[in-house]
Amino acid sequence: MDIQMPAKLTRTSLADESAKEIRKMILNGTLKPGDRVNEVHIAKQLQVSRGPIREALLMLQNEGLVTHEVNKGTAVSILSTQDAYEIYTFRALLEAEAVQLGMANMKDEHLTMLELIIKKFKYALDTSDMEGIVSCDIEFHRVIVSMCNHSRLIQAHNQLDSQVGAMFLTISNQVPMRVNRVVEIHQLLLDVLKSKDIERISSELRLHYLLALKQLESKGR
Repeated sequence: MDIQMPAKLTRTSLADESAKEIRKMILNGTLKPGDRVNEVHIAKQLQVSRGPIREALLMLQNEGLVTHEVNKGTAVSILSTQDAYEIYTFRALLEAEAVQLGMANMKDEHLTMLELIIKKFKYALDTSDMEGIVSCDIEFHRVIVSMCNHSRLIQAHNQLDSQVGAMFLTISNQVPMRVNRVVEIHQLLLDVLKSKDIERISSELRLHYLLALKQLESKGR
């Protein structure tokens, strides 16, 4: 099925929109780790020229979602155990620091947003909507980090979103039990946030990522 792109797009916006669509294909599993990305096929599917597709793939390469090799072309990245370790430990550090800086800024509306995301999580899980689950996971942690009002920390955290989404898909394939508990896991984080105990929250966020790493490592043995 062809994907209809928005009308009257500039070259830059065409590249952005193309990157968005290819990213979605990766995060919903249409393009799987190791799959070659055929520029001609993608350009035809998105009804754009190959120029914006090349620019889009460069963006995704910078995000770590695809890799390019001379004479081999572009492929969806295969995230290693080391990738998982770096992504999750860095994410944990950023979120723990965000809590330290932002807990005083937490308002009822933040908790309300998180409760709504939990409901969306449950619906996505019940309907086996993996893209929706990934989106909820990213949105949930973004709300937590947004409270710190530290633009560079927030930017660094946001730059990991796509890799975290890809890592979530890796976990869903290798540790499906964790995905089935995704609502329970995030409800626990929300309950801890409500305590407003900074040290407890920071510890729980680190544990959140540490457990995911341990489960991945155990599957890799």
